Amino acid sequence: MADAVSQLIDVMQRELDGQQRLAVLLEGKIEAMRHYDLAQLDALNRSEQKLMENLRLHAMRRQEVVQLAAHRLLSGQSHTSVSARELAEAAGEPGRSRVMTLAGLLREVIGQVQRLHRIHAVASRKLMTHFEHVFQVIAQSGRDTSLYGRAGRRELVQHNRLVDATA
Repeated sequence: MADAVSQLIDVMQRELDGQQRLAVLLEGKIEAMRHYDLAQLDALNRSEQKLMENLRLHAMRRQEVVQLAAHRLLSGQSHTSVSARELAEAAGEPGRSRVMTLAGLLREVIGQVQRLHRIHAVASRKLMTHFEHVFQVIAQSGRDTSLYGRAGRRELVQHNRLVDATA
């Protein structure tokens, strides 16, 4: 029984560490967006992908440990959705206080990560809207403005298009 509680505490601590690293990484991404540091943003995106994959694998491990702990601590009850509070109450001290502390810290850090994700999403949408506006201006700059010259006829003006600029 103590083994199940120690495994649960270990997996919760690892999840807390991963979520804290994710929060720091997301704050770094927002700061890189503020300074238009595309190289840093790209590096942070790659780091975020690796960290998210590790967190996904860790979540699978957490599910296994929670099921094991529920089976050992809550024998005879349904284990489909067991809360940290239920496991902590069944664990007894000193595991109970440690599980509850980690659950509270996880709740706070996950809330912070969700807030940072929302900020990142809003900033990304605004950036995309800005680029859309820039592309509209570029697209319209290639249209004929229908201006007339001194002779009273439309002048043929050569317009550079985005394709010409990148070729």
